Amino acid sequence: MQHTQTTGQRSLPVRFFETLEQEVLLSQDMLVILHEEEKALVAMDMQALLRLSGKKENRLSRIQALDSLLADLAGELRPEAHDKTAKLAALIPLLNPEEGEKLGQYRNKLAGLRKDILSRNQINRHFAAEVKQYLNDAISLITSGIADRPMYGLTGLSRKPSLNQPSLISREV
Repeated sequence: MQHTQTTGQRSLPVRFFETLEQEVLLSQDMLVILHEEEKALVAMDMQALLRLSGKKENRLSRIQALDSLLADLAGELRPEAHDKTAKLAALIPLLNPEEGEKLGQYRNKLAGLRKDILSRNQINRHFAAEVKQYLNDAISLITSGIADRPMYGLTGLSRKPSLNQPSLISREV
């Protein structure tokens, strides 16, 4: 039943929907990784953050590869728009109603996942920046207080440590 020839509607290859499904799964996995990253940020677990960073890069490169594959497959369906990035919404009217609805569902699911990923990533970045600023402020506060004490070093060449205060440099004779 090749309905597409009489009405001008086309069908997507099965591989297109398989690729969309893989992209949904990878996007869901990326959200899990971002939630784990949030926990590691709160716990300041640097080893976990390094491990999760590698996982994020892996998932991102795999998602980008799937996006590229989808663009190639969509380009076969719309050769007139070969130079432009194919949008899933632009393909829906070209398909038979069942496939158009299926593609619309995938599009909505992926759009929601991408929105959640961007939001979660932005929250994690903002939290990491705040923690970094907090730590920098704490270090500055600690080091500025220490630098003023003669026991931790001389603040000027003419200033000598008191004999009653300890000094980092031992003065043994």
